[in-house]
Amino acid sequence: MNGASRDRFTRGRLIGTVVVAVLTVVGIALVAANRFLTTFTADGLAVEVPLPGEDASSASPSGASVQVTQAIVIVPDADAGLTALIVATIVLAAVAGAAVVVSCVALALEISGGRSFSRRSKRLLTAISVAVLIGTTGCYLLDSAIARSVRSTAGYGEIGSWTPLSYWMGFAIIGALGLIGFAFGRGSALQRETEGLV
Repeated sequence: MNGASRDRFTRGRLIGTVVVAVLTVVGIALVAANRFLTTFTADGLAVEVPLPGEDASSASPSGASVQVTQAIVIVPDADAGLTALIVATIVLAAVAGAAVVVSCVALALEISGGRSFSRRSKRLLTAISVAVLIGTTGCYLLDSAIARSVRSTAGYGEIGSWTPLSYWMGFAIIGALGLIGFAFGRGSALQRETEGLV
């Protein structure tokens, strides 16, 4: 592949990356809008929360024992505090997701320009890690507070430890980004050493 073909290929990949990023941001916005529409209903706030096992057991039509662990609870007269928590978790998830996408595009542009281990690349990688950390931890805390408030309003008791898989995936991504950041740091150090030998 000659230089011109390689440049065209790189440009094509970058354009594809930007298009995917734009579609992803649009998708994030649509998901946030859908969450607003499905949560703020005419009957009140519709919130899906985990339920204590002893309060959510029933029998199926066949007689088999069924344990419901999640339920959508309608809160007709939600106070301002609960409403604010729900708005905050939806907005935080959307903003953090968009920040990660934008930072990833900026990092892709930096790498495509031959500056893989530049200070800006490391700052962008740190920004991605921070956005994932704030988004995951913030939404976990907000959603936990929302669930406690809704269960209390509905008259349900507390449950034990509850951490959905999506949050564990967020924490795993943070760990993976930490390893990538370490690799970038080592690459930057090796690049400086190599430049010093030339």
